[in-house]
Amino acid sequence: MIKELKGYVKATRTTFSKVTALIAVFAILCAGTAFATAPSAYAVDIYDGSEITRVVTTKTDAYDIVGQAEIELSDKDKLSLEAFTVGEDSVITIYRAATVTFVNLNGESVYTVCAGTVSDLLTELGVVVGEEQLVSVPVDTVLSDGLTVKLTNAYHVSVTADGSTQNILIGEGSVADALTQAGITMDADDEVSPTADTALSDNLAITVYRVEYAERTVTETIKFTKKTVKSSSLFSGESKVTQKGADGSKTVTYRDKIVDGQVASSDAISETVLKEATPQITTVGTKQRITIARLQNGGTPISELTAPKDLEIVNGVPTQYSKIITGKAAAYTASAGSKTASGRTVKPGYIAVNPKQIPYGTELWIVSTDGIVYGYAIAADTGGFVNKGKFTVDLFMRTTSECNQWGARDVVIYVL
Repeated sequence: MIKELKGYVKATRTTFSKVTALIAVFAILCAGTAFATAPSAYAVDIYDGSEITRVVTTKTDAYDIVGQAEIELSDKDKLSLEAFTVGEDSVITIYRAATVTFVNLNGESVYTVCAGTVSDLLTELGVVVGEEQLVSVPVDTVLSDGLTVKLTNAYHVSVTADGSTQNILIGEGSVADALTQAGITMDADDEVSPTADTALSDNLAITVYRVEYAERTVTETIKFTKKTVKSSSLFSGESKVTQKGADGSKTVTYRDKIVDGQVASSDAISETVLKEATPQITTVGTKQRITIARLQNGGTPISELTAPKDLEIVNGVPTQYSKIITGKAAAYTASAGSKTASGRTVKPGYIAVNPKQIPYGTELWIVSTDGIVYGYAIAADTGGFVNKGKFTVDLFMRTTSECNQWGARDVVIYVL
């Protein structure tokens, strides 16, 4: 708001009927002298916070001019006359006294009333700011009630961004404050190290990373896997590839994180299989291979049963079988015409077993580990050894002499 006050002059005329020429001349000379020494009027704008008052005055003292404007001052208020010149249109600024707080380097607070700027406050308190110290508020800030001015030690901080490094001097604060002072702005995806809320310290190095994200889709190979399956059709130690592996293909969409122009990481966010991979399957044998000693008696079987035509015997043992049972075999005999537990007439080849282990009717081929071939056999009887658990099978012989000759031998029982 601008207020304007105009000075004025009240002039009066008095007619003198009888004046001597000497007195008239003397009055004219005096009047001429008075007009020559009187100052001319000039305009002064008085700034009082947000109000501006303009006066036209012939006064020369700033305080008188403020008084002419009817503006009251307290003992603590101060006038700034930097822009005031007597006799010329100019400006007077009023600084009102304010209650402010000053905090020194030790964290001690001083409450005082002062008018002017932060610089005036420091001068009044006798505070000298060192080269390695900073004031929390710009020194040309006008003092106002409640203002806190803090003196802090300065930190040397480097800020690196966009390929260049700035070395700045800054007081207490955070990394975010240092970025502001350095004029560095960050987008939502950008990153800074240390984090923006990290407190500043001397010689702290701050780095801003420009981050952006991009998506890309590529076609990739699906490598075939390898599987192993077990089979009794092959001997232990034998293996063969029963299904050849083949690679598949897929499209994969990646989200790349690009830091300062370089891809820093990639995350797969979706994929579509174009062709499934075919696993490679290798079959390994589990069939037990038993080493039989050199065959005795030329490998002639003791059994009188006729072996199936498709049963192939090589070196006294079958080439095909479902499993192997190893154990110990005894021998027994019986009167001709005797019946087995399964109803068959006794005969070499019909053997006694534990039917819970080897069911009646199971076809077998039996060879002792020392090379005697008992041959083709059928589980037909129950041996007396079952409850003793000492033998696995009991082999039927024609005579007691043959039984004695057999005795008890380790055998390999091939289950056909």
